[in-house]
Amino acid sequence: MCVVAIAASACSTAPGIGSGDAGPTSSTIPDLNKIGGTISGPADDASPVNGGRLVVGIEAEPEGLVPTSYAFSSSGHMIASAVFDPLATLDANGNAVPYLAKAIDPSDNYQTWTITLPTGVTFHDGTALDAQAVVTDLEAYRKSIITGLSLKTVTSVTATDPTHVVVKLSQPMVAFPAQMTTQPGYIFAPAMLTNPDLAGKPEGTGPYVFDRHENSKVWSFKKNPHYWRTGLPHLDAIDFKPVPDNLDRVSGLQKGDLDVIHTNRPRQVLDLRTLDVKRVENAGGEEDYLILNTQAPPFDNALARQAIAYASDTAKWRTDQNFDVEQPANGPFAPGQLGYVENNGYPTFDLAKAKDLVAQYTAQTGKPFEFTWQTQEDVDAHQETQFFIDLYQQAGMKVSVEAKPQINLVAAIASGSYQMGRFRLFSSANPDVDAESFWESASILPPGNVSLNFPRYQNATIDAAITKAKASTDPQVRDQAYQEVNRQLAQNQPYIWLGRPVWTLAANPKVNGIYAAVNGSVQTIGAKTWLAELWVSR
Repeated sequence: MCVVAIAASACSTAPGIGSGDAGPTSSTIPDLNKIGGTISGPADDASPVNGGRLVVGIEAEPEGLVPTSYAFSSSGHMIASAVFDPLATLDANGNAVPYLAKAIDPSDNYQTWTITLPTGVTFHDGTALDAQAVVTDLEAYRKSIITGLSLKTVTSVTATDPTHVVVKLSQPMVAFPAQMTTQPGYIFAPAMLTNPDLAGKPEGTGPYVFDRHENSKVWSFKKNPHYWRTGLPHLDAIDFKPVPDNLDRVSGLQKGDLDVIHTNRPRQVLDLRTLDVKRVENAGGEEDYLILNTQAPPFDNALARQAIAYASDTAKWRTDQNFDVEQPANGPFAPGQLGYVENNGYPTFDLAKAKDLVAQYTAQTGKPFEFTWQTQEDVDAHQETQFFIDLYQQAGMKVSVEAKPQINLVAAIASGSYQMGRFRLFSSANPDVDAESFWESASILPPGNVSLNFPRYQNATIDAAITKAKASTDPQVRDQAYQEVNRQLAQNQPYIWLGRPVWTLAANPKVNGIYAAVNGSVQTIGAKTWLAELWVSR
């Protein structure tokens, strides 16, 4: 469920992106290719051709496409990327590079950033993209309960002339451009903030223009004839069809009803490996985990969190329910990423130890160890929940289950109205993006308010390490700082790490251009700028 961009490892050297001689690089964003993304299947044809319609099968109907009103899921990002351009995107090495922006340049102390915009670019409604439009969007993102916390260090956004926006921060952040590759980087027509009709008819500067929408059936877009990227898009039209069942998406691809699909379900990943399709796979993208509310009983008690960690046989879960496709995880960083530690102190399965911790909890609190697990309403979630509940009951815990639609589950967890839940998240190309939103104590708001620090876990050591990492251009300093974050999360267990899913983007052999997804955009957060480059063989 919920989500983030993909992961990384080595570092380049220049501080700004697109800034004169410095070139389009960032000093802090690692190299995705070292994470182990793989490409397989028939090769692309030699030369692109224009025309044709493409049908993309997505996981679900998005809750909405107003970027300041809805937390985009995998499906939301896929559709949004057709109509909105981000200010920056990731290149094939995981570096933040200018996209809609011409450059994003820092001051000497990395607390002031200047965004340079192109001239001659228009929104789909014909109005000009200028600095004031970007200011309007960024200010709306700052005020939004969905995106505001991810921009909490922004103190002001001003237009200094029609092509320059100055963003000031409360503290140095070397990786600020990476923030502009995710949801707060999408630039939309300011009219969407005032015209309610545009909530269902989104307008941006992107490669495709809204055509029609049938709820839970299709989002249709047609070619933007005035797109600012010369010669793009190649397609005449692109449709996004919600197909919630993973098996149905694979079947639709086989039958030719769907041209492109994405999935992270192990059974379907294995099936796709046997088919004559083009595939992009990446196992370094994000983590599956259980999430514990550390500000509500029983998980405000460290003994309770430790008991859950020791009682969770994640190795057997990966074998029995994930066909050994899912990779092991002991924290929010994949091997090869900044912050990864092979032995970080995270507990391994030990049911006897879990039983002992449950007994200690009961003796200390005078209360039984009981809680409610909020999970998603689907068959896979039910099977997974039952697998772990059997173990928790053996350890002496009493567990109730409350199944909810995904949108309601996300709302409950974000507002702190839960004890234990289930999520899929993290592994942004730059760890600063995750840290700023999800791990800092400053991201915690009172219960009932949206908090991106979902476990509501406060840790001064983590806060200090993140502050140090965000202000540094030295990869070793940043790596050591995030290793400390890793160890603190491992030893205090606000998250119960399950594994690292393999995301697969698969396409009919006639589809060309999906290989650009090696930059990590096969994942669930981050603009999928390669949609503009897709084309179909004749």
